[in-house]
Amino acid sequence: MRNDFLCGVRIAQKRGEMENNSAKSAIIKSIVLVVLGAIIILGAYLLVTRSKKPKGSEDYDLTVVDGITTTDLNKNYPPDGMKVVELYAKIMQVLYKETYTEDQEDDMIKVLKGIMDDELIAGNPNFANGIKNDVKTKREEDYSIPLFVVTTKKPVTKELDGKKTQLIECKFLLRHGTISENIIYQFILRKDDEGKWKIYGWEPKVEQDGN
Repeated sequence: MRNDFLCGVRIAQKRGEMENNSAKSAIIKSIVLVVLGAIIILGAYLLVTRSKKPKGSEDYDLTVVDGITTTDLNKNYPPDGMKVVELYAKIMQVLYKETYTEDQEDDMIKVLKGIMDDELIAGNPNFANGIKNDVKTKREEDYSIPLFVVTTKKPVTKELDGKKTQLIECKFLLRHGTISENIIYQFILRKDDEGKWKIYGWEPKVEQDGN
């Protein structure tokens, strides 16, 4: 009887161990399933968030350049003189610093030429090459335009030689290496026969004595 009892105890113990092992196995399986589920959910989340993630610097540079090269002035010409000056400043900012191909440079300069007064272009037959040479020099010397702002809010329109003109000022933050300075340029714009404001010329603003 004692042996039977001991044997019964051993059997009971084994059954208990088997049940414990079975319970532990079930718990381990549950943990593994939970971990795998978490990994799957995390992977799906990363995939979704990556697809919505803001574009990197290279994509951003490309977008800025394309934003100019795809500008159709015939369909979307700037509505006023201030927007014209703003477009000029934006193009120069991109030309000085961003990465682009030679064809893209040509397209940007074409847009730039499109906002210039016909008389200015006629007096500068090498306008495109002049801009290219200026940009090449500025890039080699590490110039950039981190910021710009059109400071004129309500330009005054005057008649000059039978055409409407405006004087609009724009402040540029010009950086040369690690040195920065603010420069204000005055732009003279004329309205052409189609009612579009075109840049007739520009020059740095001369500070008055005492200012």
